[in-house]
Amino acid sequence: MDRVAIVYYQRDEQAKKQATELSSKLRSFELRSELFEVASASAHELIFFDAIVLAGPLHFSRLHGLALIKAVFGYRPVALLVTGSRDPARVLRLLPGRMRGEVPVFAIGTPSAQRIGLDPLATWLRAMIGYSGYRSIAS
Repeated sequence: MDRVAIVYYQRDEQAKKQATELSSKLRSFELRSELFEVASASAHELIFFDAIVLAGPLHFSRLHGLALIKAVFGYRPVALLVTGSRDPARVLRLLPGRMRGEVPVFAIGTPSAQRIGLDPLATWLRAMIGYSGYRSIAS
């Protein structure tokens, strides 16, 4: 089984709930996952996972979580799971230009979002990792 790191904003109940639900949903896609609070996560440990998901409200990405995504980007597939009712596309403006088209944003609680819910995120993760693991595809 392949491994996904789910880094969530510990002060947001919605983010923690969605991270836990995503973790259980990934089991049906034959993906293992580990939950990390953003305050205790480091890029050095996340690089050993096959993919990384950052879950939290829009303002959360400006802090340590965004630094984690920037550090791991290019080495592993990364995705953002935005909780709340604001426009999730706003988070892309916080990313460097080279990352904007490469990091998908999934939203919970936003009716106008293109990618809504955990199912599209789980499907995207499975497609990015493949069934033989991200490391096997990259070689």
